[in-house]
Amino acid sequence: MTAAGSSSLRISRLAGGLRVVTESLPDAASVALGVWVGVGSRDEPAPVAGVSHFLEHLLFKGAPGLSARAIAEGVDARGGDLNAFTSREYTAFHARLPAAEMAWGLDVLLSVIREPAFADRDVEAERHVILEELAWSADTPDDLVHTALAESLYPDHPLGREVLGTARSVRAVTPDDIRAFHRRWYRRANLVVAAAGPVDHDAVVERVENVLGDLDPGERPQRTPPGTGIRRLHALDRPIEQTHVAIGWRALSLDHDDRFALAVANQVLGGGWSSRLFQEIREKRGMAYSVYSSLAAHHDAGSLSVYAGTNPDQVASLLAIVRDEIDELTSEGPSVREVEVARGGFEGATILALEDTGNRMSRLATGLTVRDRVIPVEEYLERVRAVTVADVRRVLAEVAAGHRALALVGPDVSARVHAVAT
Repeated sequence: MTAAGSSSLRISRLAGGLRVVTESLPDAASVALGVWVGVGSRDEPAPVAGVSHFLEHLLFKGAPGLSARAIAEGVDARGGDLNAFTSREYTAFHARLPAAEMAWGLDVLLSVIREPAFADRDVEAERHVILEELAWSADTPDDLVHTALAESLYPDHPLGREVLGTARSVRAVTPDDIRAFHRRWYRRANLVVAAAGPVDHDAVVERVENVLGDLDPGERPQRTPPGTGIRRLHALDRPIEQTHVAIGWRALSLDHDDRFALAVANQVLGGGWSSRLFQEIREKRGMAYSVYSSLAAHHDAGSLSVYAGTNPDQVASLLAIVRDEIDELTSEGPSVREVEVARGGFEGATILALEDTGNRMSRLATGLTVRDRVIPVEEYLERVRAVTVADVRRVLAEVAAGHRALALVGPDVSARVHAVAT
């Protein structure tokens, strides 16, 4: 075992690849705990797409000697919360509790990670829940258009698949498929255990080893990067009032040197209330209630996207505005003030997030899972502060020079598509 870190932030690398990271916050009243598993939807075989999310639903159904009811009552009785989520490259299970309840919360998380109940009746019950979740997403056009955009940016690749899977794959997954997926991937090589609050690092490590000490090392997933091709247009007809528009470009992976410049560029373009797109499309023209740009970054790929929902007759005008704003930013660059505002926003949001133990824990766990290191806050802020007007102009120009994918969900978009896509 090796340990590293400052007196408040410590990392232990245990046998088999399991990592434990803690941040000691002696004055905090709460403790946040998490187990991050370095496997997600991109690591699933296509016939069982969605099995990571299915497994996420099932883990809190209990473990040997610990029923789902006991977990639910225990959390409620302590005034805490317990939750989980699935991403394309990891699955996370987390809890936040009064500090005195840390031992109980950690034992629950570790127990369900190690040996979940996986009762057949629970599998069938959650299958229906997930199918309803898929139906809800299909009935939510702003969700649906982002799913269509991902499929367009990463055609025939797991990064382009919906994290939930499809109705067909969810119906096809068997209890044995879920058990096999857990048995293969929920092993020491893929586990990060994190805690933030008034915690003792050595005590957390001891508890982790007590529960997971004899767990197999296992293996980490081997990932194939997506090809370079994209689907230029994806139109889905839906009898709704608005047309939902998502525009995307391939961008940067999560460790690319230019990721801080692209984050500032995204903020200037459509990341906040003062951004170009929000001011021009919503505030000045009243063309959309919701309009924003966003970034996604993965181990070996990434994307920049713009979303808006608008009247069907305004789609062509909206696309022209997006094009013009990007053209201006890439040819003339943002103003010094725009970059100052964007950088200040990142710094302020980072500082505010540090007041919450849950945010601190999540930052630790995600950093170790996706980068195998925790970037110190000051290092992160220094990289953001160093971004210049020229950096923003250059990185946005490089991304926007690539092929653009366009996804549309709305009334008769298939018939209108040639008018709006040009």
